Parts: sequence; structure tokens; C-alpha cells
Amino acid sequence: MRRPPTRPRRQRASSDGSDGTGGRSRRRGRGRNSDFDDDRGQLFLVGALSLAVLFVGFALLLNTAIYTENLATRNTDPGTDPSISYRAAAEDAARELMIRENRNGTDPTWDENTQWYESSVEAWSDSAGLHAARRARVASVAVDSTNGTRFQQTNASRNLTNRNYAADWTLGNNPSAVRDASLTINADSLPETNRSNVLGLTLGFDDPYAVAFDDTDGGNTWHVYVYDDSDTGGDDVTVLVDDGTTEQECTHVGPAAHVDLSNGSINGSACSAFALLDLPDDAVDDEDIRLRFENGDQATGTYDIKVAEGADISGNVYDNEADDDGAAFATAIIYDADVTITYESTDVSYRTTVRIAPEEIR
Repeated sequence: MRRPPTRPRRQRASSDGSDGTGGRSRRRGRGRNSDFDDDRGQLFLVGALSLAVLFVGFALLLNTAIYTENLATRNTDPGTDPSISYRAAAEDAARELMIRENRNGTDPTWDENTQWYESSVEAWSDSAGLHAARRARVASVAVDSTNGTRFQQTNASRNLTNRNYAADWTLGNNPSAVRDASLTINADSLPETNRSNVLGLTLGFDDPYAVAFDDTDGGNTWHVYVYDDSDTGGDDVTVLVDDGTTEQECTHVGPAAHVDLSNGSINGSACSAFALLDLPDDAVDDEDIRLRFENGDQATGTYDIKVAEGADISGNVYDNEADDDGAAFATAIIYDADVTITYESTDVSYRTTVRIAPEEIR
């Protein structure tokens, strides 16, 4: 009979640590495997911290991008801000009322002009303020205006001399500031000349009509010459602007030309030469500009020029249109105004002062 198999007998380790076969038994403990486990745990910790820092950085970057996009897409249209819209409306109203009052010229004295203009602005402020109050807002406009003088000649067949036919004369004997200035010149009244003669390089021609702007503080002078250019032939009106260093000209072909000194145009078309008529801001602000006509007997036409309060009209023009004989006359106007605009709501408290001086030359 076959005997069933038996399990091999496990060898017992001897007391000296041998396994009974001459080898050494291995005990489980905290040797090199334990050190490896510690290192791996530290790596996990460092990795987790790195990921945390990375995620925080991503979050900050994302927030920055979102904030930047919000700024870029935010509606900054002034028309949507009630305070800015009110300011724009107040400026427009003050400007239009000034233009209307000066155009009508029905008030013969500065005091009457000032009273009408400032009361008109006040009436607009009251009306706009009531509209704002319905929306729980406070809005108001206060105005402080400056007197001025308007010089005009309306007889197109008369030359541009003063009331006593002096060819060279000053519009207002005192320095001032100038705005909203224009002339309409008849081409057939202009003498033929050319650029070289105007600049004094040649002789044999009559000196042309000119408007001169003197900076009485800085000592500089700007000339705007108007003449019939002999080099082009035919009737035309040529405007040459000379700032004392550089000169440039524009020519309009036709029987007459409307020369706008304020916006730099001839018959509505821009004239690049007027870029040289660049009066210093400080001279304008300090009213140091003296306006003169030279060789007024060399052109016929009309003009409309506004100057600040410093104008002294004695001897050169009439003080009203009724007394003139076709020559220049002067009327009282509003030259400029400081408009203080206030607007308050639950969200906004806004206050500013703006200066209104339409088409000032500077």
C-alpha cells in the first residue's frame, strides 16, 4: 500500500539565529523599507503643496482676466452718466443762448446784455432742475459772464477803413482777445500782387489788405494778407498767413470770398495756411492781443469780429448802427462766460466750471 504524502517539516531556527540549515533568518523590522516609506510621504506632501500653489496662481490669473474683461466691456459712454449728460446739456444751452443774444444785438448796453443772458441761463437751470428733482436729484447752473464788443461793417461796397477813412487802424485801442471773426471780401476790389511782393521781396505792387494780430506781451505779430494773386490770373482771393517766420497761402477762385479767421476756412473749405495763426494761450487768456487792419483802402467788403471788454472804440467806429454811414459800428455783446455746473444724486456728487467762448482764436 502506498503511504500518503506527508508535509515537509519546518526547520526551527536555532537560538543563535540560524535556520537550522546553516543560514540566517530575516526578521521583519524598520530598516531600509521604512526609510523609503518616509521619503515617499515627503514627496507626496511637497507635491500637494506645489499643486495648491499652482491652483491658487491659476485662480488669481483667472480673476485678473475676468476683471480686465469687465473693465474693457464696461459702458463708458458719457451719455449714460446723468451728471455728464447734464453738463453737456448745460454747456450747449449756455453757448446757444450766448450766440442768440449776440446775434440779435437788441440790448444796447453791457448791463442789459448781461442781465438778459444771465437771466436766460438761470431760467434754463430752473427748468432743468425741476426735471432732475422728479428723479430725486439736484441740478443747477450758475453763470458769470464777461462783456465784449462786436465790430461790424455791413456795407459790402465800402472799403475797410475806419469811420474817418484811415487805412491803418486798430479795432479797439486796448489789447484784448478775439473770437468769432470773419470777413467777406470782393475779389474785384483787390489789387493784383504776388507772394514775393507781399513778403517785401519785390517792388512795384500796392501793399495788400491785411489783418494783424499783435501779441503786446510777447512782441510777436501774425498777418493775414488778402489779395488777388497776379501769378494765377483772373479774379481770385488769395489768403496768405505769415507768423513772422513761415508763410503759407490758399487761393479761392470766384467773385467773393468769405474768410473765416476763427475756423480757418475760405467759403467753408479748410485753408491749411491758418495753422500758422497760432496765438499763444497765455496771450489770449491775459487779453494781450491787439487787432489791427492794414491797408484797409485796398479791399471792400463786410466783417463781423468780436473782442473782449478791453476794446476802446473811440474815433475808429460808430457806437451803433443807426449813426453809421456804412462804416464800421460797435455793439455790446457777451464775450465769454464761466458756467458752474452742479449735479448731485444718491450716487454722484459732481461740480465743475467750464468756460464758454465760441470760436475763440488761439
